Amino acid sequence: MNEESNGEERRKFQRYDHSGLTINVARPGLAGFLAVNPRSECLDFSLAGLQFGCQQSFRPGEKLILDLCVADITLKELNGVVVKSREEDDGSWCTGVKLCFKQRRMQRPHITRKLLQIEDRLRCTQAYPYPSSDS
Repeated sequence: MNEESNGEERRKFQRYDHSGLTINVARPGLAGFLAVNPRSECLDFSLAGLQFGCQQSFRPGEKLILDLCVADITLKELNGVVVKSREEDDGSWCTGVKLCFKQRRMQRPHITRKLLQIEDRLRCTQAYPYPSSDS
């Protein structure tokens, strides 16, 4: 799934594992946001989108509002759209979301800056992981 039929990577941005990234997921509603599953499990992250696991299913094309937090970096009310959702063997759902940068609000400089900060934090955590306390 990660590769086109010609064998080349189709993603434009590097993906990073979760490394402490917290995701809060909500659906847009008439009276604000309807929380779906506070603190969904982030599976991976890139500047274009992310993948998370939770007990709730979503339909491709469904709009979501995402809050991201890693360490001291918080970014609230990101607009995203579900690109895929599949049920896992344990009954949970794995959902892929593309961030909607065509929306005017998502083009604000502070959003790009904070997404780059999150990416940098995840990259550093992967490159220089903390030693395990089990050793």
